[in-house]
Amino acid sequence: MGKMGKKNVYIAGAHSRGRTLRVYLEYLYPELEVEAFLVDDRSGNAETVDGLPVRLIGQGLHTEYPVYIGMRGVNHEKVSKELQAVGMKEIIPVTVELDRQLRNEYVRRCAKEQGKTFCIIDELPAGE
Repeated sequence: MGKMGKKNVYIAGAHSRGRTLRVYLEYLYPELEVEAFLVDDRSGNAETVDGLPVRLIGQGLHTEYPVYIGMRGVNHEKVSKELQAVGMKEIIPVTVELDRQLRNEYVRRCAKEQGKTFCIIDELPAGE
């Protein structure tokens, strides 16, 4: 556990998918704290993103922290292998389905906080 009972995690990917994933995870699971964004290459990546460090895969990581892969699915296999090679044990690829589930729950909870209701089309009663 990290600071004050928080469960630290990493997100592989520091661009829009990884950044959005961080918002979903930290909002939906307040016990989670993203420690850093992980990248396999420094080019095109800043030193920090949204106040978090961007670290190279293999750069003194806590191998017990779960890693969410927040990037396009075409990169999942390559990045998973790189993470496994440096000893990461729990690797969670964010598939289209998982992303959809997280997004829908995020929007549902945000709407509820505003006194509104959110439902996806699949949840509506069938029309006539």
